[in-house]
Amino acid sequence: MKCTKLAVVIILIAIAAVMASACGGGGASTNPKPTAVTSSNISKPSPAVLLVNATTAGVFDNYYAILNITAKNEGADGIIIVIGSITQTGQTQRNEIPVYLTSGSSQTVKLVFPIKWKGGDWAPTVQTEVP
Repeated sequence: MKCTKLAVVIILIAIAAVMASACGGGGASTNPKPTAVTSSNISKPSPAVLLVNATTAGVFDNYYAILNITAKNEGADGIIIVIGSITQTGQTQRNEIPVYLTSGSSQTVKLVFPIKWKGGDWAPTVQTEVP
């Protein structure tokens, strides 16, 4: 009887050891293989400038150039940066604003540039970037 109990205990210990190694070990075939992430398979926003409406306001020392810029996101949801600049008599002022746009949506933003009236024309430039 003692031998039977001892044999049963040894068999149970062996079964428990086999089960523990089978459950905890996990073979190479059960683990997912890591995949490399490249810039070609990451979804990013794709901004485009639809419209720029450039106006001025004010007089004398309180004179401003105002750019109302409509940007559209033709890519994935995300943040884009709208960058505007004003060039007048060889001097350029730059301003930017970050905007969150969902895919397919557009938004109008306003950039205001304080300028001194120096006569002559001024030229706006607008572009967008993805950070």
